[in-house]
Amino acid sequence: MTAPDPRFAGLSCYTSGLAGYHAAEFAGTADRFAGSVRVAVRTDLPGEQLAFSHHRTPLDRLPDGSRLVWATAPPGGVVEAVGAELQRHGRVLVVTDNAALPWSPAPGGGAHAPHWLLVDGRRGDDWHVVDGFSGLLPAGEQHPYAGWLGTAGLLAAMTPPPSWRAEQQRRNALAFGFWMPTPDGGPQWLVRTDRAAVAPGLPGEWLLDEDTVLAFLCDHVVARPDAAGTYLEDLWAVSQHRTFRYRHLGDGEAVRAWADLPRALRFAVESAQRGRPRPALIRTTFDNLRRLERDRATTPTPAAELPHRQTL
Repeated sequence: MTAPDPRFAGLSCYTSGLAGYHAAEFAGTADRFAGSVRVAVRTDLPGEQLAFSHHRTPLDRLPDGSRLVWATAPPGGVVEAVGAELQRHGRVLVVTDNAALPWSPAPGGGAHAPHWLLVDGRRGDDWHVVDGFSGLLPAGEQHPYAGWLGTAGLLAAMTPPPSWRAEQQRRNALAFGFWMPTPDGGPQWLVRTDRAAVAPGLPGEWLLDEDTVLAFLCDHVVARPDAAGTYLEDLWAVSQHRTFRYRHLGDGEAVRAWADLPRALRFAVESAQRGRPRPALIRTTFDNLRRLERDRATTPTPAAELPHRQTL
């Protein structure tokens, strides 16, 4: 049984859960995850919606050649199935509803959202869970947690509500960096398999060049700052993943620049809602990040070689 790993502090619940799963067995996890960080954006969704991919390498793949795949079962079979996976591999990632977690800022009354937990121990009807996520949510600040949940509490948290929005479901399906749709309905978790994987894909029209992506996001927020609030969570994740990458590399200037993005965007969105848009602030923020990334140019990513359109 483990505690939240401080190396992965600040990452999204998806990536911190995956990093915890990998790190429990494989050396070099922090290097691999820092190297995986990217931002790609899907642009062909209806109603100016966006989807984001945060990883250029498929994080469902494990260094030993196995991989993680989705699993589900009727409520009566969840305990046995999750327990079996835990016994086989010593840990299992489960999908919960954040509002159902006792350590949520507003348990039972907060905003519903998918939230990944690492289960790494069992003691009778109690399950040891590790949640590496930390962040400021509308209901308050959520901190990392490690402790015990009873079977009833775990099952309640794993029961998906009817109110997960389409963009939240897309985040689940894109958590590994590439498209892996979740099962329909019922509790969900991940199991480890040696079955051959299909080639990773991104369905739809995607921008993969990161300078182009940042320019697009800048123009998008400037044009519709009132709508930017719908994907502030995605932009927060972009910022946090880049901050993690540069913190791992010891680049303090880049850490500070990326850490400032959510504050600047939140201020711009709130100003627009008051009738005082701040396009200059948005452009200055994104222009600084684009210059910073050009100065730290990396090699072309494998994702750039994927076809821009793939079928579901």
